[in-house]
Amino acid sequence: MSRTTLHLSTRSALIRTGIGAGAIALALGLAGCAPESSTPSPTASAADTGAPTTGTAEPSSPTSSATTGNGAEIDLRETQLPISAQDAVKTAMDAVGAGFMHSIELDYDERDAAWEWEVKILDGSTDHEIEIDANSGEIVSQKKDTTDDQEQEISLTSPMSYDKALELATGKVDGPLRGWKLEWDDGRREYQFDLMQGTDEVEVTVDADSGEVFVD
Repeated sequence: MSRTTLHLSTRSALIRTGIGAGAIALALGLAGCAPESSTPSPTASAADTGAPTTGTAEPSSPTSSATTGNGAEIDLRETQLPISAQDAVKTAMDAVGAGFMHSIELDYDERDAAWEWEVKILDGSTDHEIEIDANSGEIVSQKKDTTDDQEQEISLTSPMSYDKALELATGKVDGPLRGWKLEWDDGRREYQFDLMQGTDEVEVTVDADSGEVFVD
């Protein structure tokens, strides 16, 4: 605490007017203990000002943010979007109510400027296509059409998991991931990964049953 010394003439004047030593001490104390301003500086943190803080745990890897990077240019190997593939499948199945999934894709929609899941579910002869915002989990669009295609059910874990398929794919092209798909196509279950090789985007296909890898 800073102390302010009263000028000698001030002391003498106080004494001459009959103010005792106690009053002088009080005057000295008030002069030296003026309250500091409670206004925080522009750079003060919430802890400095006593304002409530939100819980901000250390970020995990991969980063859990849909807005990390520049739109479509994020690397899906490093960035985990808020809505997972499992979340998207559940949302789509709940919306349709019956049938089985034969395709799931994660891609950046230029029109909506957002990452979106596209899940396709076959219920009898009706093929449903549900698009889901990968940030909010909301259904963006839901379409259905009649088909005679003989689709087969696919799974995110069997006969091959996404992680294993990505490991095989990046063994061929080790670059940023810009999107991926798992579907029943031409009589086989396959993963398709859009990987960057320099400035080129390369599609790498992994047969989910045999483990064969094809680079287009």
